[in-house]
Amino acid sequence: MKTDFKFSNLLGTVYRKGNLVFTPDGNSLLSPVGNRVSVFNLVQNSAYTLPSSHRRNISHLAISPDGHVLLSVDEDGRAILTHLPRRLALYHFSFKTSVSALAFSPSGKYLAVGVARAVELWHAPSIPNADSDDGLEFAPFVRHRVLAGHHDTVQSLQWSSDSRFFLSSAKDLTARVWSWSSDEDFTPTTLGGHKEAVLGAWFSQDQELACSDAHSGVDEFLPMGWRIAQRHFLTQHGAKLSCVAYHALSKLLVAGFSSGLFGLYELPGFNMIHTLR
Repeated sequence: MKTDFKFSNLLGTVYRKGNLVFTPDGNSLLSPVGNRVSVFNLVQNSAYTLPSSHRRNISHLAISPDGHVLLSVDEDGRAILTHLPRRLALYHFSFKTSVSALAFSPSGKYLAVGVARAVELWHAPSIPNADSDDGLEFAPFVRHRVLAGHHDTVQSLQWSSDSRFFLSSAKDLTARVWSWSSDEDFTPTTLGGHKEAVLGAWFSQDQELACSDAHSGVDEFLPMGWRIAQRHFLTQHGAKLSCVAYHALSKLLVAGFSSGLFGLYELPGFNMIHTLR
């Protein structure tokens, strides 16, 4: 009788909390299910659950731009680094406190982590391709520096396309522009003027425009002096903006409202393309 059983899939557990992420090719969706991560293949209509598990429910997921590295963090700030193609847990790590935001840089070399009111910058582990014969040697997490400036919890982190700058959004009604390098001649800039907590902020693909989103609408900032160029109010019969995402390459913004309505908009003209309930 065969006795070397291996974990295959998880049945009966549903989504509890945490963000959803797509693989870079768009073919699979990763979702936290309690203290594990399930991967749904949208092309082959199949699913599997990664064998590694956390002590607590997972609160944040981030996947590297090449799709090889998955970082999952639970409610206590304990992280598991997973080689996604091989479904292999490589490294267990603790941020020593709960994490509020998480984002790999587009180059895959850096990692930004929101910890309460601060932002921690880390050198991301480097892992060979799934087809490489060099084994799974990698450099573990190395912290680069800690940035402070917000007066309340950091809610979102988004990188510029060249991985030199990033935007942080917080509950203190501001978004801030930061530089990865401490040697670069750049002064951190605050994007203010919001009347409510900022849900997120993004750079345009050419980095000539930055957008920040609060519960009442979207502000567009120009890098020259970081002044507000336009302000768009998103009102849907009294419902407030509850979540938002922006795709810089296609210049499309999707907004979710507290009423359950979703809207798709084209920037910078902010033309409504479609709504869905």
